[in-house]
Amino acid sequence: MRLLESELVAHSFHGIISLHTDSASHGFYGFAHGATLTRYLVEPVLQAAEEFLPRNGDQEIDGFRARNGIIREGYQGVLCAPPGVRPRPFEIILETPAAPPTYLKEAALVAALRAILTNYREFIAYAPNL
Repeated sequence: MRLLESELVAHSFHGIISLHTDSASHGFYGFAHGATLTRYLVEPVLQAAEEFLPRNGDQEIDGFRARNGIIREGYQGVLCAPPGVRPRPFEIILETPAAPPTYLKEAALVAALRAILTNYREFIAYAPNL
């Protein structure tokens, strides 16, 4: 774990993205952690993934409060930037449901990752003018 943390500190990543499959979920969802811009990334990501998989709209997912497929809390020990890293990277965990065929899960994740890259670039280009 310390080696991974040292890499995160040394490279000053703009974001950390974790991809998972949830055996209990019936739809795609995401955990949103980290910098303020995370909330501006997660909604477009879920919209992009919805072309391939339904969104999990439950009010509770994995024991956490959720809203429109977005969870703001998380598990202890989840991959995140070490304390003190500045600027804070955005931190997103994306979860696909286990039941759909693999090709649909992969397509949803590719669409989601493209949405992150597109929206992050747009936000960063716009942010200096705020």
